Amino acid sequence: MSEEIPQIQNEYLKEKRKKQLRKRRRIQRNVIALLILLVIFILLYMFTPVSKITSVTVKGNHNVSESEIKKALNIEKQPRTYAYSSRKAEKRLESHDLIQSAQVKKGLFNHITVEIDEYKIVGISAQKNKDVPILETGKALTQFRGTLPNDAPFLSGFKGSTKREMVKALSKMDNQTRAQISEIVYAPQKNESHLIQLFMKDGIEVLGNINSINQKLKYYPSMSKALERDETGELKKSGYIDLSVGATFIPYENVKNDEMNSASAKDVQKSSVSTNEAKEALQKALNKIKEEEK
Repeated sequence: MSEEIPQIQNEYLKEKRKKQLRKRRRIQRNVIALLILLVIFILLYMFTPVSKITSVTVKGNHNVSESEIKKALNIEKQPRTYAYSSRKAEKRLESHDLIQSAQVKKGLFNHITVEIDEYKIVGISAQKNKDVPILETGKALTQFRGTLPNDAPFLSGFKGSTKREMVKALSKMDNQTRAQISEIVYAPQKNESHLIQLFMKDGIEVLGNINSINQKLKYYPSMSKALERDETGELKKSGYIDLSVGATFIPYENVKNDEMNSASAKDVQKSSVSTNEAKEALQKALNKIKEEEK
Protein backbone atom coordinates (compact mmCIF):
# COMPACT_ATOMS: atom_id res chain seq x y z
CA MET A 1 0.00 0.00 0.00
CA SER A 2 1.14 3.49 -0.90
CA GLU A 3 1.57 6.01 1.83
CA GLU A 4 -0.86 9.06 1.71
CA ILE A 5 0.78 12.53 1.37
CA PRO A 6 -0.66 14.89 3.94
CA GLN A 7 -2.00 18.29 2.67
CA ILE A 8 0.02 21.24 3.82
CA GLN A 9 -2.28 23.89 5.21
CA ASN A 10 -0.67 27.29 4.64
CA GLU A 11 -2.62 29.77 6.67
CA TYR A 12 -0.61 32.65 5.24
CA LEU A 13 -1.55 31.87 1.61
CA LYS A 14 -5.21 31.38 2.51
CA GLU A 15 -5.33 34.75 4.24
CA LYS A 16 -3.61 36.43 1.30
CA ARG A 17 -6.18 35.01 -1.14
CA LYS A 18 -9.00 36.27 1.07
CA LYS A 19 -7.54 39.78 1.10
CA GLN A 20 -7.16 39.80 -2.69
CA LEU A 21 -10.75 38.62 -3.08
CA ARG A 22 -12.03 41.34 -0.72
CA LYS A 23 -10.00 43.95 -2.67
CA ARG A 24 -11.41 42.86 -6.03
CA ARG A 25 -14.95 42.96 -4.64
CA ARG A 26 -14.36 46.44 -3.22
CA ILE A 27 -13.06 47.68 -6.57
CA GLN A 28 -16.05 46.14 -8.34
CA ARG A 29 -18.46 47.84 -5.92
CA ASN A 30 -16.72 51.20 -6.43
CA VAL A 31 -16.82 50.86 -10.23
CA ILE A 32 -20.50 49.95 -10.15
CA ALA A 33 -21.25 52.89 -7.81
CA LEU A 34 -19.30 55.25 -10.05
CA LEU A 35 -21.18 54.06 -13.13
CA ILE A 36 -24.50 54.50 -11.34
CA LEU A 37 -23.53 58.05 -10.30
CA LEU A 38 -22.39 58.82 -13.85
CA VAL A 39 -25.70 57.60 -15.29
CA ILE A 40 -27.61 59.67 -12.71
CA PHE A 41 -25.50 62.74 -13.58
CA ILE A 42 -26.13 62.28 -17.31
CA LEU A 43 -29.85 61.87 -16.76
CA LEU A 44 -29.98 64.94 -14.53
CA TYR A 45 -27.98 66.93 -17.10
CA MET A 46 -30.17 65.84 -20.02
CA PHE A 47 -33.60 66.14 -18.46
CA THR A 48 -33.38 68.94 -15.88
CA PRO A 49 -33.08 72.73 -16.38
CA VAL A 50 -29.35 72.62 -15.66
CA SER A 51 -28.60 72.05 -19.38
CA LYS A 52 -31.05 74.64 -20.69
CA ILE A 53 -29.40 77.80 -22.04
CA THR A 54 -30.55 80.63 -19.81
CA SER A 55 -27.70 83.17 -19.88
CA VAL A 56 -25.54 84.80 -22.56
CA THR A 57 -22.40 86.94 -22.41
CA VAL A 58 -21.84 89.16 -25.47
CA LYS A 59 -18.42 90.64 -26.23
CA GLY A 60 -17.13 92.94 -28.98
CA ASN A 61 -20.41 94.54 -30.04
CA HIS A 62 -20.54 98.33 -30.41
CA ASN A 63 -23.20 99.20 -32.99
CA VAL A 64 -25.22 95.98 -32.86
CA SER A 65 -27.41 95.85 -29.77
CA GLU A 66 -27.28 92.92 -27.38
CA SER A 67 -31.00 92.33 -27.92
CA GLU A 68 -30.43 91.90 -31.68
CA ILE A 69 -27.67 89.40 -31.00
CA LYS A 70 -29.78 87.40 -28.55
CA LYS A 71 -32.64 87.35 -31.04
CA ALA A 72 -30.34 85.90 -33.72
CA LEU A 73 -29.14 83.26 -31.25
CA ASN A 74 -32.70 81.92 -31.09
CA ILE A 75 -32.60 80.84 -27.44
CA GLU A 76 -36.03 82.09 -26.36
CA LYS A 77 -37.26 78.52 -25.78
CA GLN A 78 -34.15 77.66 -23.74
CA PRO A 79 -32.67 74.89 -25.90
CA ARG A 80 -30.41 72.26 -24.38
CA THR A 81 -26.70 73.11 -24.47
CA TYR A 82 -25.71 69.69 -25.85
CA ALA A 83 -28.21 69.96 -28.71
CA TYR A 84 -27.60 73.62 -29.60
CA SER A 85 -25.73 74.26 -32.87
CA SER A 86 -23.05 76.92 -32.41
CA ARG A 87 -22.21 76.94 -36.13
CA LYS A 88 -25.82 77.65 -37.18
CA ALA A 89 -25.98 80.45 -34.61
CA GLU A 90 -22.76 81.93 -35.98
CA LYS A 91 -24.14 81.88 -39.52
CA ARG A 92 -27.30 83.68 -38.38
CA LEU A 93 -25.22 86.35 -36.65
CA GLU A 94 -22.91 86.80 -39.64
CA SER A 95 -25.90 87.46 -41.88
CA HIS A 96 -26.28 90.79 -40.06
CA ASP A 97 -24.93 93.69 -42.17
CA LEU A 98 -22.77 95.01 -39.34
CA ILE A 99 -21.25 91.71 -38.17
CA GLN A 100 -18.09 90.58 -39.93
CA SER A 101 -17.58 87.41 -37.89
CA ALA A 102 -19.06 85.74 -34.82
CA GLN A 103 -17.95 82.99 -32.48
CA VAL A 104 -20.35 81.17 -30.17
CA LYS A 105 -18.82 79.20 -27.30
CA LYS A 106 -20.97 76.83 -25.25
CA GLY A 107 -20.34 76.36 -21.55
CA LEU A 108 -20.79 73.01 -19.79
CA PHE A 109 -24.12 73.95 -18.29
CA ASN A 110 -26.60 76.73 -19.14
CA HIS A 111 -24.31 79.54 -20.38
CA ILE A 112 -22.97 80.58 -23.78
CA THR A 113 -20.47 83.30 -24.75
CA VAL A 114 -20.71 85.24 -28.01
CA GLU A 115 -17.71 87.13 -29.42
CA ILE A 116 -18.54 89.64 -32.16
CA ASP A 117 -16.26 91.32 -34.70
CA GLU A 118 -18.11 94.20 -36.34
CA TYR A 119 -17.46 96.07 -39.56
CA LYS A 120 -16.32 99.62 -38.81
CA ILE A 121 -18.74 102.46 -39.48
CA VAL A 122 -16.42 105.00 -41.11
CA GLY A 123 -18.88 107.65 -42.23
CA ILE A 124 -22.43 108.92 -42.39
CA SER A 125 -24.22 110.22 -45.48
CA ALA A 126 -27.67 111.51 -46.35
CA GLN A 127 -29.80 109.28 -48.57
CA LYS A 128 -33.44 110.03 -49.31
CA ASN A 129 -33.66 112.59 -46.50
CA LYS A 130 -32.24 110.09 -44.04
CA ASP A 131 -28.79 109.87 -42.44
CA VAL A 132 -27.35 106.39 -42.89
CA PRO A 133 -24.05 104.84 -41.75
CA ILE A 134 -21.42 103.72 -44.26
CA LEU A 135 -19.32 100.65 -43.54
CA GLU A 136 -15.62 100.22 -44.26
CA THR A 137 -16.72 97.98 -47.16
CA GLY A 138 -18.49 100.97 -48.74
CA LYS A 139 -21.96 99.59 -48.08
CA ALA A 140 -24.58 102.11 -46.92
CA LEU A 141 -26.95 100.68 -44.31
CA THR A 142 -30.22 102.18 -45.53
CA GLN A 143 -32.25 100.00 -43.15
CA PHE A 144 -30.18 100.88 -40.08
CA ARG A 145 -32.40 101.54 -37.06
CA GLY A 146 -29.81 101.96 -34.32
CA THR A 147 -28.12 105.06 -32.96
CA LEU A 148 -25.66 106.68 -35.34
CA PRO A 149 -22.14 106.70 -33.89
CA ASN A 150 -20.67 110.08 -32.95
CA ASP A 151 -17.16 109.06 -33.98
CA ALA A 152 -17.95 108.83 -37.72
CA PRO A 153 -17.76 111.98 -39.91
CA PHE A 154 -20.60 113.16 -42.12
CA LEU A 155 -19.76 112.88 -45.83
CA SER A 156 -21.14 115.50 -48.18
CA GLY A 157 -20.93 115.70 -51.99
CA PHE A 158 -19.25 112.34 -52.58
CA LYS A 159 -20.42 110.02 -55.35
CA GLY A 160 -19.17 107.01 -57.26
CA SER A 161 -15.41 106.46 -57.30
CA THR A 162 -14.59 109.48 -55.12
CA LYS A 163 -16.92 108.16 -52.43
CA ARG A 164 -15.27 104.74 -52.58
CA GLU A 165 -11.82 106.35 -52.33
CA MET A 166 -12.90 108.48 -49.38
CA VAL A 167 -14.37 105.48 -47.56
CA LYS A 168 -11.16 103.53 -48.21
CA ALA A 169 -9.08 106.38 -46.75
CA LEU A 170 -11.32 106.58 -43.68
CA SER A 171 -11.15 102.82 -43.13
CA LYS A 172 -7.35 103.07 -42.91
CA MET A 173 -7.51 105.67 -40.14
CA ASP A 174 -7.47 104.58 -36.53
CA ASN A 175 -10.60 105.25 -34.50
CA GLN A 176 -9.12 108.19 -32.58
CA THR A 177 -8.09 110.04 -35.75
CA ARG A 178 -11.42 109.45 -37.46
CA ALA A 179 -13.33 110.54 -34.35
CA GLN A 180 -11.76 114.02 -34.54
CA ILE A 181 -13.57 114.78 -37.83
CA SER A 182 -17.04 116.25 -37.76
CA GLU A 183 -17.69 116.58 -41.52
CA ILE A 184 -15.92 116.00 -44.83
CA VAL A 185 -16.98 117.94 -47.92
CA TYR A 186 -15.93 117.03 -51.45
CA ALA A 187 -14.53 120.28 -52.92
CA PRO A 188 -12.81 119.53 -56.25
CA GLN A 189 -11.04 122.26 -58.24
CA LYS A 190 -10.12 122.51 -61.90
CA ASN A 191 -6.66 121.04 -61.43
CA GLU A 192 -7.35 119.07 -58.26
CA SER A 193 -10.18 116.53 -58.45
CA HIS A 194 -9.38 114.95 -55.06
CA LEU A 195 -9.58 118.09 -52.93
CA ILE A 196 -11.61 117.80 -49.72
CA GLN A 197 -12.52 120.02 -46.79
CA LEU A 198 -12.56 118.57 -43.29
CA PHE A 199 -14.30 120.32 -40.41
CA MET A 200 -12.75 119.13 -37.18
CA LYS A 201 -14.55 118.85 -33.86
CA ASP A 202 -12.20 121.37 -32.26
CA GLY A 203 -13.42 124.03 -34.70
CA ILE A 204 -10.51 124.02 -37.16
CA GLU A 205 -10.94 123.53 -40.90
CA VAL A 206 -8.50 121.35 -42.83
CA LEU A 207 -7.95 121.28 -46.58
CA GLY A 208 -6.65 117.95 -47.87
CA ASN A 209 -6.35 115.40 -50.63
CA ILE A 210 -8.26 112.11 -50.56
CA ASN A 211 -5.14 110.17 -51.54
CA SER A 212 -2.91 111.53 -48.76
CA ILE A 213 -5.29 112.56 -45.97
CA ASN A 214 -4.96 109.23 -44.14
CA GLN A 215 -1.21 109.65 -43.68
CA LYS A 216 -1.18 113.37 -42.95
CA LEU A 217 -4.13 113.57 -40.57
CA LYS A 218 -2.49 111.32 -37.99
CA TYR A 219 -0.27 114.33 -37.18
CA TYR A 220 -3.30 116.59 -36.67
CA PRO A 221 -3.31 116.71 -32.81
CA SER A 222 0.21 118.17 -32.77
CA MET A 223 -0.64 120.54 -35.62
CA SER A 224 -3.65 121.83 -33.72
CA LYS A 225 -1.60 122.34 -30.54
CA ALA A 226 1.02 124.32 -32.50
CA LEU A 227 -1.52 127.00 -33.41
CA GLU A 228 -1.68 130.00 -31.09
CA ARG A 229 -4.94 130.32 -29.15
CA ASP A 230 -6.47 132.80 -26.74
CA GLU A 231 -7.70 132.13 -23.19
CA THR A 232 -11.01 130.76 -24.47
CA GLY A 233 -9.29 128.24 -26.74
CA GLU A 234 -10.14 130.10 -29.95
CA LEU A 235 -7.47 130.67 -32.59
CA LYS A 236 -5.89 134.11 -32.28
CA LYS A 237 -5.70 134.22 -36.06
CA SER A 238 -8.66 132.65 -37.79
CA GLY A 239 -7.68 130.32 -40.60
CA TYR A 240 -7.38 126.76 -41.86
CA ILE A 241 -4.72 124.05 -42.12
CA ASP A 242 -3.75 123.15 -45.67
CA LEU A 243 -2.61 119.52 -46.00
CA SER A 244 -3.25 119.24 -49.71
CA VAL A 245 0.42 120.03 -50.43
CA GLY A 246 2.77 119.93 -47.46
CA ALA A 247 1.38 121.35 -44.22
CA THR A 248 0.71 125.05 -43.70
CA PHE A 249 -1.63 127.29 -41.74
CA ILE A 250 -3.42 129.89 -43.89
CA PRO A 251 -5.37 132.72 -42.20
CA TYR A 252 -8.77 133.76 -43.51
CA GLU A 253 -8.83 137.23 -45.01
CA ASN A 254 -11.87 139.36 -45.82
CA VAL A 255 -14.33 136.75 -44.54
CA LYS A 256 -17.04 138.15 -42.30
CA ASN A 257 -17.79 136.16 -39.16
CA ASP A 258 -21.55 136.69 -39.52
CA GLU A 259 -21.56 135.33 -43.06
CA MET A 260 -19.82 132.00 -42.56
CA ASN A 261 -17.89 130.06 -39.95
CA SER A 262 -15.34 128.59 -42.36
CA ALA A 263 -14.09 129.21 -45.90
CA SER A 264 -15.68 127.56 -48.87
CA ALA A 265 -13.50 126.02 -51.59
CA LYS A 266 -13.65 129.34 -53.45
CA ASP A 267 -12.56 131.28 -50.36
CA VAL A 268 -9.73 128.84 -49.83
CA GLN A 269 -8.19 129.85 -53.15
CA LYS A 270 -8.53 133.56 -52.33
CA SER A 271 -7.19 133.31 -48.79
CA SER A 272 -4.02 135.18 -47.91
CA VAL A 273 -0.82 133.37 -46.92
CA SER A 274 0.66 136.30 -45.02
CA THR A 275 1.05 134.91 -41.50
CA ASN A 276 4.45 133.24 -41.87
CA GLU A 277 4.93 132.77 -38.13
CA ALA A 278 1.89 130.48 -37.86
CA LYS A 279 2.92 128.58 -40.98
CA GLU A 280 6.44 128.07 -39.66
CA ALA A 281 5.16 126.87 -36.27
CA LEU A 282 2.93 124.32 -37.96
CA GLN A 283 5.69 123.13 -40.27
CA LYS A 284 8.08 122.74 -37.33
CA ALA A 285 5.51 120.64 -35.49
CA LEU A 286 5.08 118.37 -38.52
CA ASN A 287 8.83 118.05 -39.06
CA LYS A 288 9.31 117.13 -35.38
CA ILE A 289 6.68 114.41 -35.58
CA LYS A 290 8.20 113.00 -38.75
CA GLU A 291 11.60 112.80 -37.07
CA GLU A 292 10.08 110.98 -34.10
CA GLU A 293 8.37 108.53 -36.46
CA LYS A 294 11.75 107.66 -38.01
